Amino acid sequence: MSRILLPISLLIFLLAACTLTEVPPTLILPTPTPVPPTLTIVPSTPIVHSTPKFQVFILTPLTTCLAGNEFASGNVCAGTKCGDCSCAWEDHDPPSPQWGILPERINDPEFSTYGHKVCLDISLSDQEVADIKADMQLIRDQAYEWSGGALDLQLEFNVLPAVFTGFTAPDFVIGPFEIDDELLDDYVSTSTDFVYVVTGVNDYARNLHLAYWCGSSYGELSIRGAGYAYIQYNHNVCNSVTIDGQTVYEPLIHEWIHNLDWALYNIHGVPDPYQYASPDWGKWDHAAWPACSTVSSDPLNWFPSIDFCEWDPDWMDCNNIASAGACLHAGEVGGNISWYEHVISSHYPRTVRFNGNYCRDGRQDFSETGVDTGWPCP
Repeated sequence: MSRILLPISLLIFLLAACTLTEVPPTLILPTPTPVPPTLTIVPSTPIVHSTPKFQVFILTPLTTCLAGNEFASGNVCAGTKCGDCSCAWEDHDPPSPQWGILPERINDPEFSTYGHKVCLDISLSDQEVADIKADMQLIRDQAYEWSGGALDLQLEFNVLPAVFTGFTAPDFVIGPFEIDDELLDDYVSTSTDFVYVVTGVNDYARNLHLAYWCGSSYGELSIRGAGYAYIQYNHNVCNSVTIDGQTVYEPLIHEWIHNLDWALYNIHGVPDPYQYASPDWGKWDHAAWPACSTVSSDPLNWFPSIDFCEWDPDWMDCNNIASAGACLHAGEVGGNISWYEHVISSHYPRTVRFNGNYCRDGRQDFSETGVDTGWPCP
C-alpha cells in the first residue's frame, strides 16, 4: 500500500527474485507461525477435492513516469552519471529508490527542477496475454492430474490497465504493498487463495524497457490473506520449461508452487523437516538433509522447496556432492517427468482440504489483531 514505505534493506530482502532452474545460494525465509497449526485432514476421505480460487491480474498497459537528474532502470536512463545505464544506486538523483509519478502530475512544480522526465506504457501484446492465459490453464489442468484430482484450481483472469507509482527505480518489481489498496483490494476477498500480478517490461512504442525480473512470492505479505506473487513476463532473461509436451513460461508455475508450499506449512501445518534448511554443499550435513535415495518410504513426510531440486532425496537430480548449477530436469527432458510434476505427484498431501488464505484459517496469526481480523484481513 502506498502509505507504507519499507526500509530499503527490508525491501531488498522481500524482493529477491527466484532463480528458477538455477540453484539459489540462499533461502529466503518467511516468518514462521508462532504456534504450529494443526494439520487439516479429513481422515475418512482418501482424496479431498479442493477448489482453490486463483486470481490472475494481467496489467496492460501499465503506465508510470520517472523524473530526476539521474536515474536508470533497464534502458530507461538519464543524466551524466546514469545516462549510460551503468550507474550505481547512490548515483541516483533524487536518491534511489525512486518512486513512479502519476502522468497527470509529471509537470507539477515539485518536479520542475529535474532535468529529465519520461512516461512509459509498459504493455503486453494480445498474443502475450493469450499465451499467459494458455500457460495458466495448462498449469491448472496438470495440477489436477498430478494431484489425482485433489487440486482443482479455479482460475479467474482480469486484464486491466493500471497507473502505477509503487515501483522503486532502478528495480521494476511490484510487491503486494504497492498494489493492494491501489488496485487489488477492490477485486480480492478472503475467498481467494492465490493472487498473481503479471506485467510486461517493455514500452514497445518507445523501444524502452524497465529493469528485468522474473518472479517473486511473498509468504505472509499477502493480499487479504491470499498468497501473492509478481510475475514479469520477460522471455529475454527468464526460462521456459516443457510441461505436458508444451512450452510454459517457468515463473508462472514456479511462483505458484512457492505459495502452495508456504500455505501447506504455515496454514495447514503439514510436516516438513526441511522447510527452513538451506542447503550448502560446503557444509552439507546428513543430519539436516538425507542422502540421495535414503529417505522415508513415505514421500508425504516432506514437501520440497521448489528451488532445491538437487536436494530432494527422491528426485533424479539429487546430488550431495556438487551442484550442477541448474535443475537439469526442471521440465520434461528425455522422456522423463518434470521436477514440477514430481513435487505435486509425489509430495502433495491429498487428504488436505486446501486453504491458501490465512484470513480464513480460524485463528489469529501473522499481522492479525484477532481471529481472522485486522490487516490485511478486511
